[in-house]
Amino acid sequence: MDAFPKCSVCQEQFTLKGSTPYLLPCLHTVCETCVTSAAGGIISCSTCQREVNLTDTTLHKDGVRQKEICHLTAKYRPTELLCTHEDDGNQAVCWCQECEYCQNWHDSFKATRRHVVVTLTDTIPRRMYAESVCKLHNRYPLEYFDKNCNSLLCAECKLGEHADHDVADLNVAAGAAKGRIEEHEKNVSAYRISHQAYLESISKAINDTKKTSRDMKQAIRHTFHSLRTQLDQRERELTIDLENLENQKKQELSNLHSEQVTSDDESERYKCTSDYIETVLRYASNWDFLTLESSIQDATEMYLTSLPTDSYDAPATTFNTSGLDKLKSDISEFGSISANGSDQDNGTQTDGSGSHLTDAESKQEGVSTLL
Repeated sequence: MDAFPKCSVCQEQFTLKGSTPYLLPCLHTVCETCVTSAAGGIISCSTCQREVNLTDTTLHKDGVRQKEICHLTAKYRPTELLCTHEDDGNQAVCWCQECEYCQNWHDSFKATRRHVVVTLTDTIPRRMYAESVCKLHNRYPLEYFDKNCNSLLCAECKLGEHADHDVADLNVAAGAAKGRIEEHEKNVSAYRISHQAYLESISKAINDTKKTSRDMKQAIRHTFHSLRTQLDQRERELTIDLENLENQKKQELSNLHSEQVTSDDESERYKCTSDYIETVLRYASNWDFLTLESSIQDATEMYLTSLPTDSYDAPATTFNTSGLDKLKSDISEFGSISANGSDQDNGTQTDGSGSHLTDAESKQEGVSTLL
């Protein structure tokens, strides 16, 4: 059930006999029910939060999704596929790429006995659909693409009213469009990798910030254990200062979490776009490649312009314990709390890795603390 695509507005799964899927400019799919019932003619995509005004945007049926749904139905819900022969009506078990009739019908007529018929369980997604035929010239196959008219032609059409147009072989034109779409897919995939690295840098910054806070607490605890007799009062004062700084850090962590959530949403949108492109490359016909190329290019370029330029790094912090001897005679001014190591001394530092004072009488010149 989870394999079936869902509407990007109502989140209902598409089914073979359900609401028809339509393609939004952001390459997400919406069901016909949501399109016809859109309040004020505005469709809001819940996947990427992009709004589409239906008064100035024409949505087209998503043929690729329809083919995907048909293939998934054959794979997971075969009982919903019935024989298309008008006199049958039983569950379909075979597929003919040429005329789509059942095995019994093929065996009944000499003209169709040699058609290639395969079982539905053996079908390959793109091969389930035969190329279209011309409706004007006795069902001649559509073998050409008219770049001027943006339409498919048969040999008769090519020699007729389209004779002066820029016409290319259908397979060549579709192959070129597919190649360009594959390049878009590579660009989106590369961007996803880059964005994932950025997201990981945010996670690392969050973890480093938390770890630094833990390490600094431990360093302060060890330092004041050695000085407990003389520094109990000052320890309480510095602990208050530290708590104030940690309150500031909480806001910083909150901002980082917000950025992480936003980046997670961005990654999901890029994944949806990449997944749709992969679906196009898997299910689309030649006509689909040609009609979808522009939309895929627009969506890809929109995502590629929003890549963060830098990774996020947590600010450096240290805990310094130099100046201990001086501090013994000036206990009331002992220690300070600050961020980014701006008040570091050049003497001994404690970085939370296990190094700390073990004797209140150790020969140090003073103690200052930074967090």
